[in-house]
Amino acid sequence: MKRARVLFLPLFLVVSLSGCAPYVAVGGKYTAGTENFEVDLPSGWRQHFSAYDPMFRQVLPDLLERRDLTKDVVRITRDGLNLQQIAIGRIALESDLPHTKRKLSKGMLPQEMAEVILDNIRSNPSMTNLKIVENAAATVAGNQGFKLLCAYKTKGGLTVKAAYYGVTVGSWHLYLVYEAPQRHYFDRDYTTFEQVKNSFRVLRKEAA
Repeated sequence: MKRARVLFLPLFLVVSLSGCAPYVAVGGKYTAGTENFEVDLPSGWRQHFSAYDPMFRQVLPDLLERRDLTKDVVRITRDGLNLQQIAIGRIALESDLPHTKRKLSKGMLPQEMAEVILDNIRSNPSMTNLKIVENAAATVAGNQGFKLLCAYKTKGGLTVKAAYYGVTVGSWHLYLVYEAPQRHYFDRDYTTFEQVKNSFRVLRKEAA
C-alpha cells in the first residue's frame, strides 16, 4: 500500500500541472455561463491565468495596484499584459470598491454608474495625472450603459490610456476594459477592443 502511494503522487502531479499554463491561446466564441455573458475573442491573443503565474506579482505590481483583478472573468493580451490587456468581468452591486465609499446600486442611471467608477479611479493613489477624454452613454449588449475613456500615469511614470464600458444586468455590474501604454500600443489595438465589445452578449435578462 505504501509503495502504491509513492507511485501515485508523481502521476497526480503530472496530471494536475499539465493544465496550469499561465497563458493559453484564444480565438472565437467564449461562453461564461455562470457569469451570464458570451463574447468573441480575437485570434492571436492569449488568456492570462494569474493563479498559474508565479512571477505575476513580481513582474507587474503596478497592474495589481491599478485594478482589482479578482473581478475579471477573462483577461487577454497579445504581446504581454504590460503592453495591452482586455478584461471582461463583473462586480456585485452594493459590494465595496477598493478606492471609494460609493457603491454601484440597482436602479442607477448609466451616468450615475460612470461617476462611481470614476470616483474609484480618481481615488486610486497608483493612478495620477488623470485626464478624462470621454464620459458618455453607450449601448452594451443591447442595454443602456456607459463608456469612459481616460489617460493617467502609473507609479513608474508610464502614461496609460484606458477604455471602460459598463452596464448593469440583474444584480451585477458587467464591464469591459482595455488598457495599454498611450504611445503606440493603445491606438494599435483599440479597434480589436471595440470588436470584442460589439460581440459581447448577455445570455439571460437577469444574471444568476
